[in-house]
Amino acid sequence: MVRFILQWHLGEACNLKCLHCYQENHIPIQLDYDKLVKIYNQFKKLLKRKKMRGHINITGGEPLCNPHLFKLLDLINKDSDLITFSILTNGTLITDEIAKKIKTYNPYYVQVSLEGGKKINDYIRGKNTYKLIAEGIKNLKKYDIFTSISFTANKLNYKDFPKVVKYALKYKVNNVWSDRYIPLGNSKDKDLALNFDETREYFTIMYSEREKLINKKHSITTISMNRALQFQMTNDISYGCTAGDTLLTVMENGDLVPCRRMPIFIGNLLKDDMYDLYINNKILKELRNKNIPDDCKECEHSKLCHGGLRCLTYALYHDLNHKDIGCDL
Repeated sequence: MVRFILQWHLGEACNLKCLHCYQENHIPIQLDYDKLVKIYNQFKKLLKRKKMRGHINITGGEPLCNPHLFKLLDLINKDSDLITFSILTNGTLITDEIAKKIKTYNPYYVQVSLEGGKKINDYIRGKNTYKLIAEGIKNLKKYDIFTSISFTANKLNYKDFPKVVKYALKYKVNNVWSDRYIPLGNSKDKDLALNFDETREYFTIMYSEREKLINKKHSITTISMNRALQFQMTNDISYGCTAGDTLLTVMENGDLVPCRRMPIFIGNLLKDDMYDLYINNKILKELRNKNIPDDCKECEHSKLCHGGLRCLTYALYHDLNHKDIGCDL
């Protein structure tokens, strides 16, 4: 069943300062609870008018640094017949007590970020985070919470993907997934994005690890390869970006954008209405039309793929009329 996904950045506050963070200034913007409720009610309105169920990915900054997180989860739980939720976290603040509390809200999953083996992860995320993430995962698994590891592939770490899989197996993580780093122009290192050759090598590494796990008995860990262009390695169904269609993102100040990695300003939900923006905004209409880049129109996968990782295309060219730089077709 297709659900409408809202990625919600509750605030800028975070206990880490990662090398590749999209929110590198860590400005502690934090909306009052009543303003968060206003945004939440707009999402409910959109779902009811679209006659769809919804899912909210709650993130930050670091969502566990947000003073309103659990009050918001109380609100979502009252609408559990309409909305599910997940928490996207850096994993370093998940104590036994926090994991136990999260379990009471029945999350769809909790996603924890890991950037590679100990050396590269701690270089990117900070000293001792590799160990703290492991403790957080162990606490989540203690309470039988479905746990996923997210790995953002960049020039520094993409060859470390097997170490991430090994880590996942050790701590009985349910799923590992990965996508490519998007240069948004505000990072300390603007040259982290994979080029064509690196992208192909990265997909090959992922596929090799996935095949090993498929043949590994009694492992609960899986590797998802359902992101942009990964179907070229797996021969699975082509992935197409849903930003602006069944995915929207709300930033910490209430700004609405199609996706965090495609930060095109649509409106601000403290003064604009989410449903009205969704229906009438020109950019969202264009994204829903699934316009195919000129250099993709002869490709048999174009109607599903839509040109690959569109946020990467937008970051590199400032428009969407180009195919993904990692495309092998």
